[in-house]
Amino acid sequence: MIDNKDMWLNSARGVLARTISGHSSEAVQFATSMLTAFHGPRSTQLKAFTEGLEMDSRRAANATDADWHHLARARGAITNAVAEVEGGLITSLRVLVAGEMLSELVRLGKEVLETKTEEAKNVAAVLVAAAFEDLMRRMGEEFASVTGRPKLEDVINALKSAEVLKGGQVGTALSYLQFRNDSLHADWNKVDRSQVESCIAFIEALLLKHFS
Repeated sequence: MIDNKDMWLNSARGVLARTISGHSSEAVQFATSMLTAFHGPRSTQLKAFTEGLEMDSRRAANATDADWHHLARARGAITNAVAEVEGGLITSLRVLVAGEMLSELVRLGKEVLETKTEEAKNVAAVLVAAAFEDLMRRMGEEFASVTGRPKLEDVINALKSAEVLKGGQVGTALSYLQFRNDSLHADWNKVDRSQVESCIAFIEALLLKHFS
């Protein structure tokens, strides 16, 4: 979920209304901030926008001409970003990226677990426990409007209330809270291989349903 989405949309509409004509600076600054917030400081969207501004400056006949092109480009970027947010496209992209990152963490856990040693089990437990917590929190943010970092139990209950987790999924998720605590606090005598394997299966099922 994009932080303060409604605030961004309202601000964008205000900028578009104020910059129909005139100097481009406000529109360019806002478009830069909006693209950075929505896509990231190293995103292809922001890179394309800044490179487009540079190209406009090189090709313009004079400063007034460059300003006009900058204004048109910035307004176009803002209008497109608003449409993407309202259509859910940016949120969908963020969900897919989150899914890929979590899948990689689980893959590493499974790979380590193939080594049949106590040390490998412990390393895999840490990776999987971290993936479980991150998955619950990301699901809470994306699908249940959870903000900040409340207790993980509260996140799971919010997912239950939003009917994202249903039936036995709720109890299963709650049961992994102790596994998560034991693994991340290195209380290895309380963690066994079967817990790691079952948590992997739970995570993979949720990733398939909600992040693919």
